[in-house]
Amino acid sequence: MASQGFPARRIAALLDVSESGYYAWRARTPSPRALRRAWLTRLILDIHRESGSTYGYRRVRQELCHRYGIDVSHTTVELIMKGAGIRGRAGRLYDQAPWEGARTPSRRWTVDVLALTTLLGPLYTAVVLDTASRCLIGWSTAATAHRGLVHHALMAAITRAAHAEPAAGTAHDSLLACSFTERADLLKCAPVRGTAGDWYDHAVVRSFWDTIHRELHGPSLWPDTHSLENRLGETFDRFTRQV
Repeated sequence: MASQGFPARRIAALLDVSESGYYAWRARTPSPRALRRAWLTRLILDIHRESGSTYGYRRVRQELCHRYGIDVSHTTVELIMKGAGIRGRAGRLYDQAPWEGARTPSRRWTVDVLALTTLLGPLYTAVVLDTASRCLIGWSTAATAHRGLVHHALMAAITRAAHAEPAAGTAHDSLLACSFTERADLLKCAPVRGTAGDWYDHAVVRSFWDTIHRELHGPSLWPDTHSLENRLGETFDRFTRQV
């Protein structure tokens, strides 16, 4: 209402809220949750457009999970689609491959999972790299390899990308392609229908891990996963701050 020219003081009095609270809310920066939701909205708009505006929330949710490894609830996808003013056509849900060639990707993320050895067992680390800039934009660690490991890394990458591009652009600016390395697939961390990385993606990943091993400067075999996880976090934080 204020954006349409109505006096903020009169609106605040009418709605029984404080005027100072309204201005504080207007100046507040978006939360990480709001930024992730904005990026999910852009991904959902992309998937819906690729389908020829036929996919409903169930098919869109399936594509998010199978193609990107992002696990969200049907309710969340349904609410986002409703808020964006889009809906699918009525019909049965088929587990079919997405329509390829709808666009030429302008951005590509590559996801890899590596098992780093310690005396108390492996520490599985998932990283998300932007192959265009060769920058680290998301990661997560766990004692076991599972698809949730990749999901957490992708959500961290989405949050970081959203902070880097605050509400700017349209759905064309969103993540257009996401590939997974052979190693992630062998560890069963890649989504069911995830795109396999090509030789360039694997070269970027190899170069990244070579750099990380040089940066760690630790023992040849770390004593436990906790100390390695802390050192990895410090190293990864330094890498992302340099972007």
